[in-house]
Amino acid sequence: MHRCCLFFMAFLTTICSSPLLAQPSADEVPKPSVNVSEYDWLHTELNMLQFYNREALLNFYKKWKKTDKEKLSVVHFGDSHCQHEVLPGQLRKRLQKIHGDAGRGLMFSYSAARTYSSVEYKTSHSGTWTSERSFTMRPKLPMGVRGMTAYTNSAPASLKFQFTDHVPKEHTLLKIFCKKDVRSYDLIVEAGGERIPVSIDASNKAPYITVRIPEIKDRTLTLHVVKNNAHETQFEYYGMSLEADVNNGLIYHNAGVGAARWNSLLYQELLWEQLPSLEPDVLVIDFGTNDYLYNDIIRPELEKEIKTIINKMRQTVPDASIILTSAQDLYWKKRNCKSGEPFSDLIHRIAAETDCAVFDWYWISGAQGTMLDWVRKGLAQPDMVHLTVAGYRLKGDLFADAIENTITWLDKHPEANEFYFNLDKLKEEQKTVRSKIPEYNASAYTASSKTSTATAVAPASTEGRTKYIHKIKTGESLYSIGKKYHVTVSQIKSWNGMRSDTIYAGKSLVIYVKK
Repeated sequence: MHRCCLFFMAFLTTICSSPLLAQPSADEVPKPSVNVSEYDWLHTELNMLQFYNREALLNFYKKWKKTDKEKLSVVHFGDSHCQHEVLPGQLRKRLQKIHGDAGRGLMFSYSAARTYSSVEYKTSHSGTWTSERSFTMRPKLPMGVRGMTAYTNSAPASLKFQFTDHVPKEHTLLKIFCKKDVRSYDLIVEAGGERIPVSIDASNKAPYITVRIPEIKDRTLTLHVVKNNAHETQFEYYGMSLEADVNNGLIYHNAGVGAARWNSLLYQELLWEQLPSLEPDVLVIDFGTNDYLYNDIIRPELEKEIKTIINKMRQTVPDASIILTSAQDLYWKKRNCKSGEPFSDLIHRIAAETDCAVFDWYWISGAQGTMLDWVRKGLAQPDMVHLTVAGYRLKGDLFADAIENTITWLDKHPEANEFYFNLDKLKEEQKTVRSKIPEYNASAYTASSKTSTATAVAPASTEGRTKYIHKIKTGESLYSIGKKYHVTVSQIKSWNGMRSDTIYAGKSLVIYVKK
């Protein structure tokens, strides 16, 4: 047997039988902050951050205790489960309720990137922009900490942000990450009724421009790209961070990019230059779905990629605690993925070797086969990959609970060096469950089901429309295609029988255009 396989088997034996295994006593069993009584497939008793060395969470724990004097900064990397910001937004809300609001953190112009927006703000733009997102394996534009880049070589142009809710009056510090050299266009930042001119050059070595803005009373913030000199020919935008000008509280940065995988971080060449500017105390690295969903295998090179990224994070922000996650039960093309448990095992092994913590969402969310339960309760979408808004908020609440549960446990066990669960019994039960998992039948698990709380979606009408065949081009998304033909993403998916937003260049879509 291969030496790596022998090591992995020995590792699993160790974590399942170690006499040092730290388990909560009866009065320490985690209690969820929300009512989950109707979700009996969840394993809330496992809702903790697990770790194999207390050092993995030491910096996070220390900063958690003194947010009245020092700012606690969290950066959450992830995929489509994060980009829309329901999950990171719920975590931000929960944790800032404890520690205070130090800012909403990273933002991006999703319209310029031709992708779906955040639920917390909408974006629009003027002018001609090209863009790049980190799931592209051979990007033409450099990307930084936000995992997206927008570029224009024509001015005037603009990037507009319209917030859904009231913006706290303390959010008056804007850090704009952009390419800084003599060729860059300048900016006018419009906020709170004021227009603030911003000159962009390379005189300051920081990877961002700092702009102090007034209170955003009208919920609107706009970056106007302007040409002030003949030598200015371009503007390259990597994102921005909206912060409170304070030295306490908590700031939660969302760096989720739809379709991204673990190795997407390796294509963000400016990440390592820009990440220290966010002064992160905690890095949540939340990938996995796109690493095995489509082929249902764990690629042999994935472990090396993960360790390479962790090592680069350690070199870049050495004091930051790192929390790794596993992925939820998934279906792809009506078949249940079997790689969720092996991926969870892999993440635990890497965490033990690299002093990281683990939020094991695979087991907490119920493990294999339970995606059907999530759909029945209206917590997951019919594509059996993504959750609904209610589902992501539940996940955010459970993640926040796991953090609080772990901090409380560390308070009570100052001498304990490790905490992880023995999953032998659950893994045995899973063998039985796995043999009985049916193929997914949408009609059985969506709104037509008696137990479903989801809302049925009627097929999109074609009345008064002309059929058109659109051949998908590289870089296009359902959003950009819909905008071109003045139809919605939901209509396109309905007309083409699609369950996910994933499209591929060279394939064709049926579009019904108004006559």
